[in-house]
Amino acid sequence: MNVDLHTHTYPASDCSRISHMDYIAWCVDNGIEAVALTNHGDVSDNRELRPALAAEGVLLIDGVEISTLFGDFVVFSPDLDYLETLHAVQDAPHAGAVPDDAAVVWVHPGAGGGRSGSVYYPGIEHMVAGFVDAVEVYNGQWLESRYVAIAEQMANALHVARTGGSDAHRLDSLMCCYTELPDPLTGTADVVRALHLGHALPRRRQAATQRRRRFRIF
Repeated sequence: MNVDLHTHTYPASDCSRISHMDYIAWCVDNGIEAVALTNHGDVSDNRELRPALAAEGVLLIDGVEISTLFGDFVVFSPDLDYLETLHAVQDAPHAGAVPDDAAVVWVHPGAGGGRSGSVYYPGIEHMVAGFVDAVEVYNGQWLESRYVAIAEQMANALHVARTGGSDAHRLDSLMCCYTELPDPLTGTADVVRALHLGHALPRRRQAATQRRRRFRIF
C-alpha cells in the first residue's frame, strides 16, 4: 500500500494551509487508502479527522513531528495518549524512552530542524543511532539531490529503513513523496511493525495525480 507518511493540517499545525474539509476531500478524490497525519506536537486533528476519514474508507495513521537539536523526527504510535506527551520543540528521545509499539523516523535530516533551528553536520547520525528506526530519504520540500544523498548516507550508516513523505502543508503537495508498505495495513501498529522490520520503500510521484488513478513512481 502506498502511504504518505508525513502530512500537516490546520489548525493543529499552524503552518499548514490544509483544512480538515480539504484534507478529507483530497483523499477521497484521489482514491487514498491510508494517510499519516503528523502535525507538530499535536494530535487534536488526528482525533477529529479519524471518524470522518474512516467513513470515507480512508485509514488514518497516527504520528507527531518533533523538532530537536539533532533535527526533526516523526514518531508513530497507535497510542494517542503517548503521542500527546510529545511537543513541537523538545529534547530528542532516547532509546529507553520510546515505547516498543512506537517507531521514530528522522525526517529531512539534511535540512536540519525547522522549529529547533538545528543544522546538519557530518557525523550527526551517530548521536541518534539508539532511537531512529527509519530515515526519510524523499521529502517533498527537500528533493534536491544533495538532501537525498545525505539522507541515503544516513540510512546506510544507521542500517535502518528508508521512507518518503510529502511534508505537505498545501494540498498540491500531498503524495508527491510517499512510502510503499506491505499489505494489509489495518492501523498504525502495522506501520510501526513494517518500519521496525525495514519493510518500506520510498517513492516519488512522477506526474500530477488524476482522480482514482494509481500513482506513478520513478
